[in-house]
Amino acid sequence: MKLTEGLAIYAACLSTIVFFWNVVKGTPRYKVDLVFGSTEEDGECKFGIYVSVKNPSTHTIHLSNISLLYPYRSESVFDKIAHLFKYRTMSNTVGWVHTSLSNFKLDDKCPIALEPGQSHEVFVPEEVIEKVLSDSTKRKLRAVVQDQLWRNKYSSKFDYPKNEK
Repeated sequence: MKLTEGLAIYAACLSTIVFFWNVVKGTPRYKVDLVFGSTEEDGECKFGIYVSVKNPSTHTIHLSNISLLYPYRSESVFDKIAHLFKYRTMSNTVGWVHTSLSNFKLDDKCPIALEPGQSHEVFVPEEVIEKVLSDSTKRKLRAVVQDQLWRNKYSSKFDYPKNEK
């Protein structure tokens, strides 16, 4: 192998790595989490969950909507396959209902531009969670954040325990 052939292979490998690096870095990404929390309103402590949206990418993300999801029926393998053939896409939300926070008079402060390295939180009180879960088959929640291009980002499933008062 000649020196020029070795340098050509090295340059081809290096340019391929740089290309994939730029594609990964050039794609905006954000993370959605649900966490327990509390806040103080009118001198009273309220418990609930926070929907947290974090932007670790180097791009500004324009959020248009934050919603909650709850299961209204159990999802079977047949339902997921039927969804795949009907819509030509896999979905992990078959059997889940989307409900906007505005249905419960909660302000998600959207639309919002989430700058790089910033986060946005929305508090959902326990009363609202109990209303949402009253129609649910399981005590599980998810959050979904939609950006201005209608791309959805879902949180993990969140088990909300029954309040034993």
